[in-house]
Amino acid sequence: MARTHHLLTVWNPSYSDDALDAHLSVLLEWARRRDVREAEPDEVYVWWGRIRSKNREGRLPHHERVLTIDAQTESGDETHLYLTDYRSLYVAELGEVTDDDVREAEGERAHMPAYYDGHAVDFWFRLFDVRRLVTDDTPAVIEELRALRNTGYHDRPVSLYGGVVDLPLVVFREPEVRWFSDRDALTEGRLWAERAAAHRSEVERMSRELRDNLFGRELWPLLTSASRTFLASAEAVFRARRDDAGFDLSGAAVEYAKAVEAELNALIFPALRRALRSKPPHEREVRVDARALDLGGVVPHQTLGAMRNLLEHEGRVQTALRQQLLHDHSWVLGVLPRQLDRLTELRNAGAHSGVTRTADLDAIRRQVLGIGEDGLLARVVRVGMRGRG
Repeated sequence: MARTHHLLTVWNPSYSDDALDAHLSVLLEWARRRDVREAEPDEVYVWWGRIRSKNREGRLPHHERVLTIDAQTESGDETHLYLTDYRSLYVAELGEVTDDDVREAEGERAHMPAYYDGHAVDFWFRLFDVRRLVTDDTPAVIEELRALRNTGYHDRPVSLYGGVVDLPLVVFREPEVRWFSDRDALTEGRLWAERAAAHRSEVERMSRELRDNLFGRELWPLLTSASRTFLASAEAVFRARRDDAGFDLSGAAVEYAKAVEAELNALIFPALRRALRSKPPHEREVRVDARALDLGGVVPHQTLGAMRNLLEHEGRVQTALRQQLLHDHSWVLGVLPRQLDRLTELRNAGAHSGVTRTADLDAIRRQVLGIGEDGLLARVVRVGMRGRG
């Protein structure tokens, strides 16, 4: 199977006080117009330009290689543009790559920040969504970028210092991640960019608090990006409103549940894929919600309830996990499903019509975060590390 290639570039703060925010503002404005029916869904995008250095004349050595990424986007493969300023890291859903000057096309200037005026641009990238991976944490950016392999440097891991030259880099990721395929399941169909914009400063502050004072700088980067995002959001709400007896914490309950959900998806299905990918199709399929699921391939995001049922009742899942999780399968197949019961109930109640009070959520919060006990999320991450080792 051919690899999916992606792009990596750095945003330059000299062109704008915050280039990333300038692009997000444009994207969010088009999302707002869509919501009030002033724009069509296919008008929700922003152009990101690769500004040419004034010290360089002519094309980049790999100009044509960058343009080949456009054919990949047209084929429907989820393709990414990774964006960093060395302290933070974002990933964008890439819809088009072109070296045509899109500023000359009618209406396109409304889809980009104004600061591109007067600059020569090598490439334009059409972005449909932007998701935050790391905020204000250079060591975490370095660790995340190690999963990207630089095709222009013998497929070696991307090195933040010394290896980020001749941008954009053409990269691939090991293991591959579909950052935007879980949007419907985790954001109720909203853009990740819309989520990133909501309560941004408080969520960023809480991310640092959880990293430095609970999980630690070693474990925090090992959580999935989605887990970190949902935990910080849930914890910010819980701490602010825990003493408000009339406040409904259903939203925070859903966020804690989604954090566990994201982490279990990252644990269970890669392990099943390793065990079953060489098996014939009839030995790889199970039924989930009346639909066939190929456990030997890339499995779309599954809910807590679906995963609990697979762990409790699906024989081929149990056999495969015993093989892959040699030291932890008893916990995963025996203890974990029981721990998910109450969390699944809160998740469903919070997502629909139930009301969640502090007393209802506090015990689950302690279990998930590991306050006074071995935390569920930390345990899941350690199981995954041993399974891959």
